Amino acid sequence: MESRSILRPIIKVLEDKCVNCHRCIAVCPAKMCNNGSGKIVDHHSDLCVGCGECISACTHGARVGIDDFDAFMADLGKSVPMIAIAAPASAASFKGLYLNLNGYLKSLGVKAVFDVSLGAELTVKSYLEYMKKANPKTVIAQPCPSLVSFIEMYRPELLPYLAPADSPMMHTMKMIRRFYTEYRDHRIAVVSPCYSKRREFDACGLGDYNVTFRSLEDYMDAESIDLARFPAAEYDNPPAERAVLFSSPGGLMRTVQRYDRDVMGHTRKIEGVSEVYHYFAHLSKAIQAGNAPVYQLIDCLNCSMGCNGGPGTRNRSKHLDDVEYLVEKRQLEARAKYQKGGRLRQYLGRKKLEKMLDKYWLPDFYRRSYVDRSAIFVKMVLEPSRQQIDEIYVRLHKTEESHILNCGACGYRSCEQMAVAIFNNLNKPENCVHYMEAITSEQNETETRQKLNAVYDHTLEELNRNLEGISSLSANITETANYVLSSTSRIEKMVEGTRGIHSTLEKNAETVLKLNESSKDGRTRFHRIAELIDDVSVQADQLIEACSVIGDIADQTSILGMNAAIEAAHAGEAVGKGFAVVAGEIRKLADNSGRQAVEIQNSLKNIKILINSSKESSVLAESQFDTIVDLINLVKDEELRIKGTMDEQSSDSADVMNSLQEINKLIAKVKNESSGLRETGESIVNDINALKVI
Repeated sequence: MESRSILRPIIKVLEDKCVNCHRCIAVCPAKMCNNGSGKIVDHHSDLCVGCGECISACTHGARVGIDDFDAFMADLGKSVPMIAIAAPASAASFKGLYLNLNGYLKSLGVKAVFDVSLGAELTVKSYLEYMKKANPKTVIAQPCPSLVSFIEMYRPELLPYLAPADSPMMHTMKMIRRFYTEYRDHRIAVVSPCYSKRREFDACGLGDYNVTFRSLEDYMDAESIDLARFPAAEYDNPPAERAVLFSSPGGLMRTVQRYDRDVMGHTRKIEGVSEVYHYFAHLSKAIQAGNAPVYQLIDCLNCSMGCNGGPGTRNRSKHLDDVEYLVEKRQLEARAKYQKGGRLRQYLGRKKLEKMLDKYWLPDFYRRSYVDRSAIFVKMVLEPSRQQIDEIYVRLHKTEESHILNCGACGYRSCEQMAVAIFNNLNKPENCVHYMEAITSEQNETETRQKLNAVYDHTLEELNRNLEGISSLSANITETANYVLSSTSRIEKMVEGTRGIHSTLEKNAETVLKLNESSKDGRTRFHRIAELIDDVSVQADQLIEACSVIGDIADQTSILGMNAAIEAAHAGEAVGKGFAVVAGEIRKLADNSGRQAVEIQNSLKNIKILINSSKESSVLAESQFDTIVDLINLVKDEELRIKGTMDEQSSDSADVMNSLQEINKLIAKVKNESSGLRETGESIVNDINALKVI
């Protein structure tokens, strides 16, 4: 059977999801199968060992495995004759319902399902027969196709140590083709936990479909298929014994222990990407140095959880004990089928198992050969000289020993490995942390210098403008200080004037108070005069009446004199003459009295008129005097209010004077500091000019 010289792609990159984070490179044991020189991290299938670590590491879902599930389902739909073989890891992935899985597959149209655990039993027999016959220094177990690919591509010097026997799956398929002739024309679907198994099938020419557990589980979830509802169908081959452990780390060793109780003493058990690839990368040097092999059998697996946690499963995030528990439970059940009863029955059971294995095992029938694929790597990845690496270091700005960080941020183990990738156009300087820091630093320095120059120019311009402003400000401050000093002197005079007004107002207040008292006393006396005028008016009226009486008396006396004259005429000349004289005098007196009474009465009437006029004037004057008194009281109140205000102003004037004194001090300080500010501004201009020169 011819093996393929070109490796089939088993991992693809979803470009729309790749963010070029380099996690895939960091976990990849081959490194150079990744191309990080573009916007994404691309993938070279011919350099990929198919370990699947990048699938688990990519949190963006940009790396996915490739299997044959779609073709498998499509051909079942076309009723293509088909059988299946199931890896022992199915017990761990399908929650112990591995027999129900058989029932489900048969419901899809699969004619028969074979257990790869039986192929594992045959594999152990092939190993033991080879070791017994050839007695090799060491045997590297090869159930894991990823490790086989690594040795073929990167460590071909270890090919002589690879077990020249098929894997359990290949043993199973060859067994079917040879001993189950009824299925000779049926296609074989391999239900597996691993994407890289597809390459093994290509290399050996057997196996038509690689159907991973993950694809089956995803499909059943999408279609709401409950595996427990399908009948538990036994495998179509005889049951295996402890080889059902083959999917767990050390499964090979524990199966060999059935024949060699001391097998652990000369078996190296190693698994996990971080350990197993490093071990094989340096094993040939250890062999050349005579330090290896320490162990005759190397039980090795790519995945740290063995095939139970293969990249084609969902188990990688689960706890190891939760996964292996189901496998351990199955191996107890499998061993019980051959070891029931006492020692005799156990012996007979073992003999039964060995007889069954002898039936399906033929010498050299399960022999496996390998291909040295290192030429592909040598062709695709050139090894630069020391000078070329140093030149790349210069490109990466790694000019000093301290610049060789080996930080792993680029995804590679060392700066030298990154340089090799750049040399082969598999990466670019921009993915180097140190390079980006250096470039960023240079860019920042250039940008900073440009910005600083711009700041220098702008600052100088602004400072020169500010210096002009400061000079103007200083002059204005000086002028302001002079104005303030002048204003202070004027305000002091004004305050002194206010104090004089305050003193005058105090005197006026006293005078107004005295005037108020005098006006009150004058009004009282004026009222008294008015009362006296009223009394005089009354007396004048009485005198006028008296004058009337006197006039009446004068009239009576005149009449009496007249009568006396008449009587004197009657009395005769002697008597009458004297009497007539008296009568005449009486008449004269009466006439004079009458005239005087009339004159007095006229005078009294005039006096009465004057008194009445004086009384009216007195009433009007009294009313006006009352108004004057009221106005004087109002003036007194206003004077007192003004005096109170002036008291407050006098107090405030003292505060104003204190504030002015403080203002004078501050103005003097501002004047001094403005001069200092100008000097400082000139100094800053000189410093900035010096910086710009630098």
